[in-house]
Amino acid sequence: MVKSPVSQKRVAELAGVSQSTVSLILAGRGVSSEATRLKVVETAEQLGYRPNLLVHGIQTGKTRTIGVMAPPVEYYWTEVLYGIHDRLIQADHVPINVWTSYSGMSFRERRGVKIDPLEQIHRLLDRRVDGVILWPPIASLFHEHIREFSSRNLPVVTIDHELPEEFKADSVGSDEEAGGTLIARHLLDLGHRRIAHLAGPSNASWAIRRRAAFEETLARRGILNCPALEGNLDNPMQGIDEARALLDSKNRPTAIFAATDPLAKSVYRAAAERGIRIPEDLSVIGFSDDAFAGSLSPPLTTIHQPGYEIGRKSAELVLARSTASNPSKKTQRAVLPIRMIVRESTARAPNTSG
Repeated sequence: MVKSPVSQKRVAELAGVSQSTVSLILAGRGVSSEATRLKVVETAEQLGYRPNLLVHGIQTGKTRTIGVMAPPVEYYWTEVLYGIHDRLIQADHVPINVWTSYSGMSFRERRGVKIDPLEQIHRLLDRRVDGVILWPPIASLFHEHIREFSSRNLPVVTIDHELPEEFKADSVGSDEEAGGTLIARHLLDLGHRRIAHLAGPSNASWAIRRRAAFEETLARRGILNCPALEGNLDNPMQGIDEARALLDSKNRPTAIFAATDPLAKSVYRAAAERGIRIPEDLSVIGFSDDAFAGSLSPPLTTIHQPGYEIGRKSAELVLARSTASNPSKKTQRAVLPIRMIVRESTARAPNTSG
């Protein structure tokens, strides 16, 4: 037999007070008598009373839920999701995690379920979430639908992607410019002059900023020609065809900067197919410091992104707006520091680099 939840009416009966008094005390509001407060609290604990948050949400207009539109794909994003979850739970909020469809490197093929983006937005809106957090592809995809959130004054935070100012969405990300600059300097200091870039999506602000800083640093040192191809992130073997094309070019690069660690992994595969040694013939550097980076052969030099901290910060920003009585009108742009992890995949340029 299923037991019914303990009601405030039952607590009031056993404590010998009115139901309105119980409601005030369990909501944390003051009453005239400390003895009455203690009696109600003790009775509620004895009965195992739990508050009805659905009713609370109707009364206050706040459901203490945050919509998170990001899939648990690849190491970096699982770290981000852990950070979001932990920070929300600390604030007694719950994430509702949904996505449309996704692809990427995985230990098995994941086809997902094709779902209309607007349907997913409405699923969150219908559940009266207090705010939303979006990952880059979804932020880009939802550009045309973002007003579904903003028209309801719902706080929006994007990760690794900045929406136009008109949407008034906060954002959190890594210091892309610092990362691109550090990578260029590292390869230049090793004597590389034939340098190529296996780039991220041209419509993603993280990839644009990462690439721009990298190429600008090369240009300041006289490297004006940096061959670049955009890696196909929709292919489970991300960027493999583009990596092969770079290595098959007439003036084969002596170093490749892959915009992500999974793209760097594809460079490793393409190099192995051609008998190109890493790092003796080719230096490879990635970006993210995914879990597999240190176990590649050789271990991958990369930029460490603080995924967990980025997740926590995105949750903090959305909570600040959803819980504030008078939230700031100024858009917040949080940029978290990165650091370079130098491993064995980069070395001095071979003599043939010129």
